[in-house]
Amino acid sequence: MKKVWLYVVNNGFVVPLQMFALTLIPIQFLYVVNIISTASMPGILFGIVLQLDSRKGMEIIASTVPHFVIEIFGFCLLAAVLFELNRGVRSKIKNWFKKDQKELSLVDKVFKTLRIYVAVVLPMIVVAAFVETYVADIIFNLFQL
Repeated sequence: MKKVWLYVVNNGFVVPLQMFALTLIPIQFLYVVNIISTASMPGILFGIVLQLDSRKGMEIIASTVPHFVIEIFGFCLLAAVLFELNRGVRSKIKNWFKKDQKELSLVDKVFKTLRIYVAVVLPMIVVAAFVETYVADIIFNLFQL
């Protein structure tokens, strides 16, 4: 359970907090950098393992794909919600320079983002933590039989 908790703290709180902070910068899609780095590193490692031993590489890939898909899907859902928040931030900054300013409800968008994060993304990250800790080992051990 300690490994699951460490995973949830990192991928459930630290990474989404980084993505949220990057969302507040008015540059579109900057918050997706975490997803790109999260998705590219295993791809590189899979390629290296496949070059060294193709059978062992396929076993490792097959055992990590369920966790990988759940984790990346959760982060992509968060990125979709953060897109709307980032658009609100950019719109708010654009309206500072206009004479006719409309009041945007940026606070409502932040609360909507937090609700979706707590209701959808965080449970997916917790499931991904259990899948990485337990299911990946079970799948990998099935290949060893």
